[in-house]
Amino acid sequence: MEQLQMQATEIIKNVARELQEKYVPKEQGVSKERMFELFEIANSFAEHAIRTALNKIVPDIAWADAEFNIVAQQKGMDKDYWVCDALDGAVHFLQGCFPWVISLVLMRNNQPEFSILYYPEKDELFTAKRGGGAFLNGIKIEVNSRKTLDSAFVSTFHRYGDDGEKELLEKTLLSMKRVIPKTFALRILGPASLQMAYIACGRLEAFWEFGNDIYDWLAGSLLVEEAGGVVTDTVGNAFGIKSNLGILSTNNTIIRDELIRIF
Repeated sequence: MEQLQMQATEIIKNVARELQEKYVPKEQGVSKERMFELFEIANSFAEHAIRTALNKIVPDIAWADAEFNIVAQQKGMDKDYWVCDALDGAVHFLQGCFPWVISLVLMRNNQPEFSILYYPEKDELFTAKRGGGAFLNGIKIEVNSRKTLDSAFVSTFHRYGDDGEKELLEKTLLSMKRVIPKTFALRILGPASLQMAYIACGRLEAFWEFGNDIYDWLAGSLLVEEAGGVVTDTVGNAFGIKSNLGILSTNNTIIRDELIRIF
């Protein structure tokens, strides 16, 4: 398993380098439609490259084609499978700013077995293995020890308010309104997976998001758990592929419970 994780890491890094060199758009101020076209070009390259390379190493591990299919995500598979976000933080990528990341998770028994999260601009590689700890560039990491919300640095992710997500957007904005006066600082720092990686290495104390974007959260959830943190849904239930009440990742149960009371 360790060798497979190392091989997968090299694949992710190589694809990230090629994305940086060849696919970061040089066009600026283009239409939304053109942005979607540019994203599709870059994302298709990255996903195909990662999938092809992994298939050569372990052809018997399935590939989850369910990024936008919540029912399929929650159903899971009865065998090992990959969950990959080949370009997480697409808006930042398209605008030529950061952060954007690549994440890859090996799922076993429908829970993350190991996860890889690579942030190319800072050359930061976050990895975790179930029962084996969490690491940043090979150095073991842990959540920090802050225990009060008024001293905590927290983050979230907003919904876009379209395609039936208006209610989730309003719920997020209401939670921000309630949390901001109770905390040291609140920011939105890009991809959900990276914000959870920041909890794992002690840069943040909490992250929450409403909805059911399970695949977006798997890589970060294992990082937080293996770094000693806590991952539940937004009302305190255990987090897993069948969760449909969002995600709440924190460095400890004290801050988690306080946030749940505020929500």
